[in-house]
Amino acid sequence: MFEYLKLLYFYFRPRTIILRRISNAMGDCLLLSIALQGLRKKFPHHKIIIECKWPELFFNNPQVDWITRRHITMTKRHIKPKYRILPNTRDSIYKQISQYVSEKEIFYPQIYLTNSEIKTAAQKFPFSYLAICPVGKAKFSANRKEWGMENFQKVVDNFSNIKFIQIGTPDIPLLENVIDARGLAIRKSAAVLKNARFFIGLEGGLMHLAKAVRTRSVIIYGGFINPELSRYEGNLNIVNLVDCSPCFSSEEKHPDCPSMKCMKTISASDVCRQIKENFREELK
Repeated sequence: MFEYLKLLYFYFRPRTIILRRISNAMGDCLLLSIALQGLRKKFPHHKIIIECKWPELFFNNPQVDWITRRHITMTKRHIKPKYRILPNTRDSIYKQISQYVSEKEIFYPQIYLTNSEIKTAAQKFPFSYLAICPVGKAKFSANRKEWGMENFQKVVDNFSNIKFIQIGTPDIPLLENVIDARGLAIRKSAAVLKNARFFIGLEGGLMHLAKAVRTRSVIIYGGFINPELSRYEGNLNIVNLVDCSPCFSSEEKHPDCPSMKCMKTISASDVCRQIKENFREELK
């Protein structure tokens, strides 16, 4: 009841702006932090409210005045940042969201971890490691982002002298010879990423979370999406655009791809070679 009353107070307060994201996807909600940065610059004296399904992504964020999962009704003070990706899209998702609040600047995801959160993760995993997640979210993209458990296992086996910590949801299969950190709360997973040498995974939410804590990543893109639309500078983005690439559309769910030729022709040995070439310091 108190939360509803507080929400009503902000709704009727003249200087209030509400950022809303209805997606259940962690990565999509985290992308609200892009608009948030420009919004605070543009309206320094307004109250800024976040409405989303992952409020914990915005804990300790100095640009937010209040965070809620609740939603009553749309108002003129709501901003619903969206991005659109079609095969012919040219502007990155970061530029598309930034344009809601700035004509010139492009912002990137942020999450504000406390020193205590980072230290707690370091105490739980008091050694040098790589973070890894071998599976993406298939609800929308079907199998089209997947590189395969067997390929990720080959990467782990190739770096047998290095510890790996697997993060992600608890239903994801566990790789062999890795430390199991599946099922952690999202801020704890972010702290694991923060302390990692780097992250290995697929295009999606954990890639954005790694960027938010300023950890470099190795991202297996394949040819599902044009990498220019979502890649981050500093990451090793392994791309294989084939004759049917890119096939991603943000406007509709995808069926399984029968050939998966963009992913199947990316070899684990080549990925390991590129990691060794691009992360020499981190692998020492």
